[in-house]
Amino acid sequence: MQQRITINLNIDSKTTDKTTILEYCRSHGIAGIETPCGGKGTCGKCKVTVTKPYYKDVLACRTRICDGMEIIVGRKESTGTKEDSMVVLTNGENVSEKFNEHVNRNVEDTLAACDIGTTTVVCYLIDKETGQIISTRSGANPQRSFGADVLSRIDAAARADDNDKANGGLQMMQTQIVSLLNGWISEMLTECGRTKVSRFSVAGNTVMCHLLMGISPEKLGKAPFMPDEYFGREFNPLDIGIENCQTMIIFPAVSGFVGGDITAGMMETVNRNELTLYLDIGTNGEMALGKGDRYVCCATAAGPAFEGAQIELGMPASKGAVDKVWLEGRRIKYSVIGNDRPVGLCGSGLIDALAVLLKAGIIDENGTILSGQELPILFRSYVFEVEAEDAAQSTETSLAVHIAPGVYITQEDIRKLQLAKGAIAAGIEVLFKEYGCMPCNIDVLTFAGGFGNYIDKASAAAIGLFPQELLDKAKEVGNAAGNGAVSAALSQEAWERALEISGDMRYIELASYPHFDEMYVEHMNF
Repeated sequence: MQQRITINLNIDSKTTDKTTILEYCRSHGIAGIETPCGGKGTCGKCKVTVTKPYYKDVLACRTRICDGMEIIVGRKESTGTKEDSMVVLTNGENVSEKFNEHVNRNVEDTLAACDIGTTTVVCYLIDKETGQIISTRSGANPQRSFGADVLSRIDAAARADDNDKANGGLQMMQTQIVSLLNGWISEMLTECGRTKVSRFSVAGNTVMCHLLMGISPEKLGKAPFMPDEYFGREFNPLDIGIENCQTMIIFPAVSGFVGGDITAGMMETVNRNELTLYLDIGTNGEMALGKGDRYVCCATAAGPAFEGAQIELGMPASKGAVDKVWLEGRRIKYSVIGNDRPVGLCGSGLIDALAVLLKAGIIDENGTILSGQELPILFRSYVFEVEAEDAAQSTETSLAVHIAPGVYITQEDIRKLQLAKGAIAAGIEVLFKEYGCMPCNIDVLTFAGGFGNYIDKASAAAIGLFPQELLDKAKEVGNAAGNGAVSAALSQEAWERALEISGDMRYIELASYPHFDEMYVEHMNF
């Protein structure tokens, strides 16, 4: 949704002519600016349109405001993101449909649950008597203006403004998420004829939960990465300004980078009797392996590449994104979300594209785009040199591959995707070593999260994201963390099961794991 903003320096005490457009939008709660790099000026994706005193597109993090400046922020059309249309499953049943009739109920009859993701936030209102989700809200995490990944937000939270505490990074990010949740809960209560929530269940990674509670995650940015709070208990929502809720529970974290979203998802989906490899692949690659009362887990610094960030033509899974790529004879074929003109590549399209380039012989096992006589003659027309002004800074040859009209993938993009998939694959190898099992012993490979729900598993296996022999055992469980939050809001037994799982998990710190760097480099190749 587009917003038109007019700057008036005379009546705005928060703003000076040294303030950038990005800083202005952050301090005024204006969402819609994508800043995967956290405002460092390296990703080039925070473009906004200035209509006065000049008309041009500018980088919000590098352009200072002036009095009377008019700015347009956001997309013109509704994005129609996949996340917004995600089907919510609880106990195997579709419960996302609203009741046709709502009546005023006692506060004890109304519950709420929320999954605070680094990228997307989802919130549910639940009827306690029936267990039905009666209203849902979802959207982008407004903290994205501070960076697409948790490390960028840890860095931003550490940069407090000593002269203006209310506008320090930590306080601003807490205000952003609390305001979003307050608005959604109020809307849903009004919509459903309710007045208050008796129990509010929250799942999120460790950094997101710190930011929600206004606790500095600064310690998570440096070894030994120990959080100040592991959660797994009840809080008073009024202490952080969340209204219309009596009590709030936050799922237990296992470590600084395996958080309550993982314990919530595993509680909801993992069968005690099946040896399960649980993967939540997003901005952070979190994974666990085990069954019964024994689990090992780890987290990898996968970065935001799989979600389209820091990729030259990467984008969220929204209208205009190439979401599927495949080979059909001599041609690379693709589909676009919304059947619209292709604009860029989202995460699922990027993984498909890598698999296609590998299968077609356009890239070799090292991920290098081939050229000349090395390139199969059928696909030579797809490879071209990128103009210097468009090329990512790289020591590699500036080659790129056409995927769709106006949409291509560069050599530097491929390197970033290799880093992400190498980190995840190496993490999986460590879990196998530590648990003392092999891929053939696995009963179930579980893909959780919105991204895991949409990637083509065959493509993921083809590029080595996970062992090929697990392909037939792979299944998607959708928004497992959100569904787990719903279950814990409804059931004390589910909540206690989550606490039990967190106590049964042993965390492995990959940064200090013997020979992890060698595994990482090895898994970067195809």
